[in-house]
Amino acid sequence: AYKIAADELVLSGGGELLFHTMAVGLVLRDPGDPADPAGRTIDAVVVESKSGRGAIRGRIFIDASGDGDLATWAGAPVEVSEKLLYPSMMFRINGVDPVRAGEAWRTVATLMEEAEAAGTHTFPRKKPIVRPQRHPIEWRSNLTQLSNADGSPVDGTDVRQLTHGEIQGRRQVRDAFEFIRTATPGFEGSYIVDIAPQVGIRETRRVIGAYQLTEADIRGCVDFPDTIGVNGWPVEAHVEGDVEFRFPYAEDSRGFNQLPFRMIVPQGVTNLYAVGRCASMTQWGQSSARVTGPCFVMGQAAGTAADLALSAGVFVGDVDVPELQRRLTADGAYLGTDLPADAANDDEETRAVSA
Repeated sequence: AYKIAADELVLSGGGELLFHTMAVGLVLRDPGDPADPAGRTIDAVVVESKSGRGAIRGRIFIDASGDGDLATWAGAPVEVSEKLLYPSMMFRINGVDPVRAGEAWRTVATLMEEAEAAGTHTFPRKKPIVRPQRHPIEWRSNLTQLSNADGSPVDGTDVRQLTHGEIQGRRQVRDAFEFIRTATPGFEGSYIVDIAPQVGIRETRRVIGAYQLTEADIRGCVDFPDTIGVNGWPVEAHVEGDVEFRFPYAEDSRGFNQLPFRMIVPQGVTNLYAVGRCASMTQWGQSSARVTGPCFVMGQAAGTAADLALSAGVFVGDVDVPELQRRLTADGAYLGTDLPADAANDDEETRAVSA
C-alpha cells in the first residue's frame, strides 16, 4: 500500500519517476560561466541503467542517496567516522501463536542472555528487537550485526564489504531464527516469511553543512530559529556487540528536538541539498536523526526550499527561511514551535503523548 501511495503522490504532483537507475557521477558547470565563476554548481547527474548511460540536467539537486554521493562528487566537504555504526539485516517471522508468545519481545532477549551465559550460543549483538506487527502472527526481527573479518563495521560504500555483509547477514538470520523457533514459546510452528532485500546501512559519509546536528542537540531537546520540523528519536548507537540508547537529559523533557534548515545545506555547492542519513550531523547526532521520521522532515523541507530557491533565483542556502517555515506549516508539517492543537493541556502525560 505504501509503495502504491508513494507512486501516486509523486506522479500526481507532476514528477517523473525513473526506477532501476543509479547515479554514477556528475558534471559541474563550466568554471568560466559568469553565473558561477568558481564552478561550484552541478549541471547534470550521470546515470546508468539497462537503457545505458545518460545525464539528467537540473537547476537544483537533492542528495538523498544516504551516502552523500552527489555531495562527495561535487567536492562538498564530507566526513566519515573513525568507526561507523554497525549495519543490520532485518527479517520477518510468520506463523507465530500470539497467545502463547505473549510478551515475547522480553522473552527472546532473556532467552538469548541465558544461552550466552550458559555458553551454548553466541549472538552478534545484545538488545534484540523482536516485535509483533499489525497482525500478531507476524513479527519483525532486528537482531543482527554485520562486521568484517577484523570486527570492523561493514562499510556501505564498499561493494565487497556490502556483499560480505549481505551473505553474513543471511547466515545470522538463519542461526538467530533457529534459536528463536526452538527456544521461544509460541514460535514452534513459525517460519521466516522474508529477509530484507539488502543490508540496512546506518552510517557512511556525512555532509559537513552550515550546521552539524549534535548529540547534545538531541538529548537537550534543542530549538532552532530555522526549524524545519522535529525529531523524537533517542540517540541509538549501534556499537560493537550492543546498542546504546541515550535519552534526553531531563526526565520531564518534551521528548523531541527541532531540526535546523542549515543541516541540509552542504558547503561549497550552490544548488545542492543533502537529506536523510547523509545530512550535516555529528556521528551521535546522526545516530538519532537518521531514522524515518526526521528523514521525512528533511525531504519535505528540501523539496519546498528548492521551489523557493528557483522562484527567487537564489542559491540553496539563501532562501527566505520564514517563508519556508510558513509553507511547511501550511502543508501540515509540525515545526515544534508550539504544541499541536490536540495537546493543549501542558501536563506531563499530554507532553509525552505529543512527543
